[in-house]
Amino acid sequence: MNSLGSARRSADPHLSRWLSPTLGFWVAWLVYAGEAVLIGLLWQAQPDRLTVGLGGVGVISFLFFGVGLAGYSLPRVAAQHRLGAVVLMSLSSVAFNLVFSHLEAFTALALQVVSAVAIVTVVPVRAATLWIVVQASALAWANSSGVPATFALLLYPGYMLMQLFSAHLMQLVWRERRQQLTLINLNAELQAARDAVAAASQDAERHRIARDLHDTLGHRLVALGLELEFAQQLAEGEVAASVARANLMNRQLLSEVRETIRDVRHPSLLPLPEAFEALATHLPIEFKVECGGVTLSAELREVYLKCAREALTNAVRHAGAQRVSLHLLGRPQGSVLRIENDGWVAGGSATAGQGLRGMRERLSALGGTLHIYTERGRFVLEACVPSCRP
Repeated sequence: MNSLGSARRSADPHLSRWLSPTLGFWVAWLVYAGEAVLIGLLWQAQPDRLTVGLGGVGVISFLFFGVGLAGYSLPRVAAQHRLGAVVLMSLSSVAFNLVFSHLEAFTALALQVVSAVAIVTVVPVRAATLWIVVQASALAWANSSGVPATFALLLYPGYMLMQLFSAHLMQLVWRERRQQLTLINLNAELQAARDAVAAASQDAERHRIARDLHDTLGHRLVALGLELEFAQQLAEGEVAASVARANLMNRQLLSEVRETIRDVRHPSLLPLPEAFEALATHLPIEFKVECGGVTLSAELREVYLKCAREALTNAVRHAGAQRVSLHLLGRPQGSVLRIENDGWVAGGSATAGQGLRGMRERLSALGGTLHIYTERGRFVLEACVPSCRP
């Protein structure tokens, strides 16, 4: 029934897959509607067996059973209210049977089976067993009048066994549903723990890489810069100019290494549009950003930021661009980062070529691609990453 609606359906062909909450809900209401049709037909065929007043009492008890069934079937009902609904169903089924048992060929067993199935879900097993035995005994007593003694005695165990079996079946389904919920919660906790461990491992690895970069490449670039400055002081003419250019390239490389170390240690936590805009803070260009509310994973966010940084660097240093626009688009099949500039195509520089190769490698690790082309005299770079990795 719907009281079990919060449980997920099992993918295995277990019993609870077929006796699902939705199926139980509709079966219970079909039984209720069928009982109404049966009573109508029997009463119409035997009008002299019931007075109007007694029949009215039976109809009211039948309606009360429906009220109880509706209260029990509603989702997110408090436990005490659900228990009250089951009590109403049980008492109504007994009263209904006592009234309409005057009609020949009538039994309220169907309603009591529905009641028994509900009872086992709201009280402990022992209490449910006692409750069902009393309920079944009342039904057998009401239906035993006017029948042979042997048959009357058989009604008691027969009604009890049918109701207890139905309740036991429901208990098995109920127990499996609770086990499934427990398993789902445990899986969620395990996944959260795995994510936390992975995040901690990635954080430790980032710090190790940053430390290695700082201790090796960073120190050697500083030392190289000192040597170049000393050489620049001793050199003359064209040699001095060449050493000066080398020293400038070294300072730029050292700045990029330090920026990389900072990014590795402290990934950007800014909102995505602000993170993109921060990349061009100190660049002499007009930079326009449009993100369109696209949500990215942390990994893809970092890849797009690195691609944007490389594209901006190429636009300024190698393409002579004055205006750069960035558009991040979300599509059903994935996301697209489109960067345009008004400079020339940056294909001849070895530095630019290495940067574009790095972009391709980062995107390829996520199943993405890099497209470079010209459009209306503008240099266009598109980084595309599918929503699901291949």
